[in-house]
Amino acid sequence: MILHSYRDRTIGVIPIRLALGALLLGAARLAGAERAPALVAFAVGVLGITFVIFNDPRSRFLRAEVEPLDVPADAELAPRWRQAVAASLPSTVAVAALACVALFFEPTLAALLAGVEAGLGGAALLSLSRIDPALLVDPRSSVVYRR
Repeated sequence: MILHSYRDRTIGVIPIRLALGALLLGAARLAGAERAPALVAFAVGVLGITFVIFNDPRSRFLRAEVEPLDVPADAELAPRWRQAVAASLPSTVAVAALACVALFFEPTLAALLAGVEAGLGGAALLSLSRIDPALLVDPRSSVVYRR
C-alpha cells in the first residue's frame, strides 16, 4: 500500500500553482491583455478563490471528524514528486487548461484564471500550519492514517 502525506502533498503543490499562476499571467499579457486590467483580474482571482476556500459554506455540512487508523506495517510513503502530481489533479490542471484556452479568446479572462491558480497556491501555503504532519491518506480509498 502506498500512502501520501497530506502535508507533503500540500508542500509539493504550492510551487507548481504559484509558478503556473505567474506563467499564465505573463502569457495573458503576451496574448494581448492590457497591463492594468490583467493585474486587476489577477488580483480578483487570487483574492476571490482564497476567500471562497477559507469561507466555503458547504463545510458546515461535512461529516464529523474521522478517527485516523494506524498505518499498516506494509505501507510505503510515495515520493514527494508523485504526491505533488497527485495533489495537482484535477484542480490545478483544470484551471491551467481553462486559462490556456482563454488565452486565444479573452486574455483578460486568462489573467483572472492565472490569479485563481496562484490563489490556490497561496491558500495552500496559508493552510500549512493547520495540517497535521502525522496524517497520511491512501489516495485510492481515501482512508486516513496516522503515523
